[in-house]
Amino acid sequence: MKKYIGVDIGGTNIRVALVDENNNILYFNKEKTLENVNNANDLYNKILSMLKKVENIEECSAIGIGVPGAVKELKEIMTCRNIELLKNFPLKERIEKDLNIKVVIENDAKVAALAEAVCGAGAGSDIVTYVTISTGLGGATIINGNIYNGANGVGSYLSRMILDGSNMSEHLISGTALINTVNERCKIECKSAQEVFKLADNNDTIKEIISNYKKYVLALLLNISITINPNAIVLGGGVMKAKEYFLEEVKKEFIEKAHSFARNTKILEAKLEEPGVIGAAILAKQNIVTR
Repeated sequence: MKKYIGVDIGGTNIRVALVDENNNILYFNKEKTLENVNNANDLYNKILSMLKKVENIEECSAIGIGVPGAVKELKEIMTCRNIELLKNFPLKERIEKDLNIKVVIENDAKVAALAEAVCGAGAGSDIVTYVTISTGLGGATIINGNIYNGANGVGSYLSRMILDGSNMSEHLISGTALINTVNERCKIECKSAQEVFKLADNNDTIKEIISNYKKYVLALLLNISITINPNAIVLGGGVMKAKEYFLEEVKKEFIEKAHSFARNTKILEAKLEEPGVIGAAILAKQNIVTR
C-alpha cells in the first residue's frame, strides 16, 4: 500500500503525518513553528528534521504541504501570512533535492477543505464549500474531489467577500474580529470567542455585537449557497468551539431565507481532527508523478 506525507505549516505549529491510501494517519508529530527559528534556513531545517523522523520516509510516494498563503502552480509560495520567512522560499525544490521525493504545496484552507470533502463531513457530496472561522477566516470549494481554484487562483476566496457593503468577511466574522470588536467597544480584555459569548448574558453591548455577528455569518452562508451552490457547506475552525451559542439559530434562519433551490444545502460541522495533514496527503496522492 502506498503512503504519503502530509505537512501543515501554521503560524503556531508544524504538523507532519504519514497517511495511507485510505487517508488514515499512521504517524503524527507536532512542533512549535518558530521555536528556535531565526531565519528561513532555520525554519527549513526544522521542517526537514521533522520529515526525516518519519520511519522509512524513502518509501513514501509524495509529500503534500499546506501553508497559510497564496501558492502558484503547487510550488511557488507567493504570500505566507504569519510566516513571512516562507514567502518566495524554494521549499518544494529544497525538499525534493534533499529527500528525492516529489513535493506539492497549496494553501492550507484548500487542503483542509479537500480532506473534509473527501473523507470528512462532506464525504459523499459532489460540491463542498469549506469555511474555517478561527484567528482569520478561510475557505475553499471542492468539486468532485478536486480543489476549485477559479480563473486566477482565487476561487472561493471567502475571506474577501463583502458582507455589509464595505467590510470583508474576515474583518466581520473571524474570531479575531469578534474579540477585537468586543474589547474595543466594552473596554475589556476577552481572549477567546467562547469568552465573548459567555459574557453576553449580562452585557447589552456584547449582545448587540453577537446579534450582528450572527447576521454576518448568515449572510456569508446565504451568499455561498446562491453563488457556489454547493451540496454542503462545512464549518470548521476555533470559533466553532462556541457553536452552541450561534449555530442552530443561524441554520434555522438559513432555511427560512435561502433561495428555494438552495434551501437544501447542508450546513455541517467539520469532522476531522487533523484535516490539514490529511488534505495535504490527499493532494500529494492526486498529483503524484512517477519519478
